[in-house]
Amino acid sequence: MDAGQRRRERGQQGEREAEQFLSAQHYAIVAKNYRSPFGEVDLIALDRQTLVFVEVRTHTGVTFGDPLASVNARKQRQIAKTALHYLSRYRLHNRAARFDVIGIQWEGEKPHITHVKGAFDLPPSL
Repeated sequence: MDAGQRRRERGQQGEREAEQFLSAQHYAIVAKNYRSPFGEVDLIALDRQTLVFVEVRTHTGVTFGDPLASVNARKQRQIAKTALHYLSRYRLHNRAARFDVIGIQWEGEKPHITHVKGAFDLPPSL
């Protein structure tokens, strides 16, 4: 197994961990890996009446730093455009929505999960 494949599998494992974490917090998972012409959102969930677009970032070890810091302005615009595509496609423009980020730092086989609610706002330049 090459390094890229190991990284993809660890990322997928991180998304499953994030899904389980959100479910334990009483979020209802609506969609996984929603794709649009603009990109992908890892998870879409309902937190009561709020639609939550969740980006999951997974890092192994400390070499690459804090996984939350990797959601830069470019990535935020991509997520926001995909979220707007989702809202338009399903005619949910009046639904309250927010952007969350879940960072997963693997320490051996144990994930350390950090959940940032409302991690960023809709970027002004879309």
